[in-house]
Amino acid sequence: MRFIGIGRINYLIILKNNMTVEQIIKKFELFVDDGTELSVAEELDLLNDKYLEICSERPWEFLKKSFSGSINGTSITLPSDFQYILETEVNGVIGKFVFVGEKYYQLVCFQDRKNYENVGGYYWINIADKKLEFSESVSGTLTYNYLSIPNKLEAGESPIFPDRFHRAISYLMATDDYAIQQFDKAKSYANENEAKAEKILEQMKIWNANLIV
Repeated sequence: MRFIGIGRINYLIILKNNMTVEQIIKKFELFVDDGTELSVAEELDLLNDKYLEICSERPWEFLKKSFSGSINGTSITLPSDFQYILETEVNGVIGKFVFVGEKYYQLVCFQDRKNYENVGGYYWINIADKKLEFSESVSGTLTYNYLSIPNKLEAGESPIFPDRFHRAISYLMATDDYAIQQFDKAKSYANENEAKAEKILEQMKIWNANLIV
């Protein structure tokens, strides 16, 4: 454990392979030659904007999770990081199925739910109430796969994806910082940093694609 100086602030970090928030911000400050006028809090906000932008770009494998929980009734609370149900193949059919024990249930649109009430085999997502609801009462162990929403990063934390892609966040931060500053020298580097970020993200997409069967 040691102190590392970052521009206008020092942070206590634990040395590890993954880049921390502080190290990503340090890279960003190097890319803009310490020319940013952003405060420490604004730098963190910008980092999270770019981090969540990358995570929202596609259904990355590192955001996929499984849920398992007991249910006895017609509804159950969704995980706090729930985004949407992932497709699953059942008997040669691909759909957004969930399982209660060995029985599977098919997703229908929330606005069409009245057509399926008291009809077995269906469920819908009540996103406003953060509930997964069934067309009939069910009992057993509910399981399904879903795409999660990552939390914003805080000091000392690292992005969820592999460290070799972390520099993309710093490059994207630099691109946005140039737009914020709006002076000619800054603008001259914006396209260069964006291109560097895109190169890293293309590598990340190839890595992600090779995780899928």
